Formats: sequence, structure tokens, C-alpha cells
Amino acid sequence: MIWEIGTLAKHVLLPPLGLGWLLLLAWWQFYRRPRLARWLIGFVLLGGLFMAVPLTSELLLRQVRVASEPARYSQAQAIVVLGGGRGLIWDAAYEQVLSAYPNAFTLERLRVGAHLARQTGLPLLVSAGKPDGYDPTEAEVMRRAMQDDFGVAVRWIEDRSRNTAENADFSAQILLPQKIRTIILVSSAFHLRRAITVFEQAGFEVIPAQAPPVGPPGPIDWQDFLPNAQSLMRSHYAFNELGGLVYSWLRAKPTPSSTVGN
Repeated sequence: MIWEIGTLAKHVLLPPLGLGWLLLLAWWQFYRRPRLARWLIGFVLLGGLFMAVPLTSELLLRQVRVASEPARYSQAQAIVVLGGGRGLIWDAAYEQVLSAYPNAFTLERLRVGAHLARQTGLPLLVSAGKPDGYDPTEAEVMRRAMQDDFGVAVRWIEDRSRNTAENADFSAQILLPQKIRTIILVSSAFHLRRAITVFEQAGFEVIPAQAPPVGPPGPIDWQDFLPNAQSLMRSHYAFNELGGLVYSWLRAKPTPSSTVGN
């Protein structure tokens, strides 16, 4: 129930729908307080335009982005790859799922996880459930892709989680009893800060690995000020992560490190 409430709140409060509520308020106040309504409409228009500017989206993403730490990879005991979504091929005639495939975010993470597994020889855990309720789970899709497309075996599958907090909690139930505490955590650069927070809360020492690695920023030019839909989506990712960080801090609890595996 908490997950459903959190998911609903995220979509209702965060942009772009969050700006839509301000428009609704402006419409409601248009005849009562026309000056306030005009200010709200202006704020919404400028806010939406502001978030669609590439330079703005990049600055927002920098607030949540975490860099890889390859110098620490030798300290790790396992690699954890987080799912980023899957696609379903649906048979409308029989109303059933025919097959599933990893989406772009998941493929990027699998590629980095496979490379790290070959480089370090560490065992792999893939983590993602089925928040939409359909089989196969995302973790199973990841396992198949890791084996068939990248030629790397997966040792553990965590397939119950519906969000990042559950990724951490259910992965801890698998790894901590085996005294595996130090992990390389593979996820998208913009998602790593939140993922690190909840995995540390679950009792892990986390070494981040970006998927894909993010290069140094280039020089600013005129195109960085032209609004586009991709930048608006990137800004949404940043706000989503900031909201997720707030949720992670609110749910913070003592880590099980003092009780598990000792």
C-alpha cells in the first residue's frame, strides 16, 4: 500500500503534472484573483520552458548524478545490477504476454554489469520484479539477456522488488546472510545517488558504477539554450530522483549490519 501511495504521489506532485495543478488553480482563481491567476500561468509556462532547456536539465541531473569509482572495484564481493524497465510483447487475441525484452536503461546496465563481471570475476545479482503484475519478471528477463546476449552467468535473482527501496531490502536478504556486504552497484548515473542511499540503509558498503559512463561536460553553445522534449524528460528524471531521495531519507532506519552475518 505504501508503494502505491508513493507512486501516485510521485506522478501527481512532480512535473509535468505538478505544473498542471497550478494551471487548474489559476483557472479557479481567474475571476476571483486575476492577478494571481496570471502569475500562476506565467510561472507554469516559464517553468515548463525552463525544464525543457538542455542546460537546465543537465544542471538538475548533476545534483543527483554519481560517478563510478573503479579504483575501489577490487574491494567488492559481488556485483548488483538494478533493472531499469522491460518491454512486453502482448498478444491481443489471447490477452497474454508472448515475450519480454529489456528496455534501453536496462540494456545499458546489463552491458556495464557484464563488463565488470568479466573484469573482476565477481558473481552477479540482478534485481527487479514485476510492478505491472505480468510475467516474466524483469530480473528473469535480465538473466536471460545477460546469459544469451552477453555470455555471463547470473548467480542470484531478486525478482520481488517494485522500486529501488525494495531492490535494496530484498537484495540484502539474499547477500547479507552470505556475508557479502561490499558490492559494486550498477545503475544509471542519475539513479545511483538514490540507489546508494537505500542500499547503505540496507547494510551494504556500495561502490557505484555508472551505466553508461558519463563523459566530461563539453563547452556550452547556443544549442544548450534551445528547449526540446528530451531535455524535459531528463528534468523529469532529476525531479523523480530528488523526490525519491526525500522518500529514502524519510524511511531511513538502522542498518542490519550489527545483527546480520556476525
